[in-house]
Amino acid sequence: MQSLTHKATLRSFRALAFHGENRGEATGIEMRLELQQNIDLGLAVPSVPGGSLQISVLINLKATATNEKDAKDQSTFAGDYEAKFYYPPEVTEEAVTPLMEDNDYQYVLVAQAYPLAMTHFRRELQAMGLDARALPLGLQ
Repeated sequence: MQSLTHKATLRSFRALAFHGENRGEATGIEMRLELQQNIDLGLAVPSVPGGSLQISVLINLKATATNEKDAKDQSTFAGDYEAKFYYPPEVTEEAVTPLMEDNDYQYVLVAQAYPLAMTHFRRELQAMGLDARALPLGLQ
């Protein structure tokens, strides 16, 4: 298992973008909600001597809500989120590169960022008139 000096710390999380449209009826309509997700991880190496390595987790969520009685009545939503993890300055790229290829290590990073993204995404869908309680908060 990795040593504690190789532990990346979540230092920032933010919503990069959110766009949604729900121009249909606001009450009493049964909607089917479909979710697509794309998650990318990247390692950033500092160009400044003494800087810290950084892992960026980008989460793209896209939902489409379709009226079950009228398929032409659709609402769409998209959200982009970014989590940044930083390593202590003494951790080298050579030490982190093998970790980035390990699925369990990737999972640990994404599992910290995903609930934050989904909490915001669900809240925005609910603000636009959709019942998003069925969407998972964690990874499936």
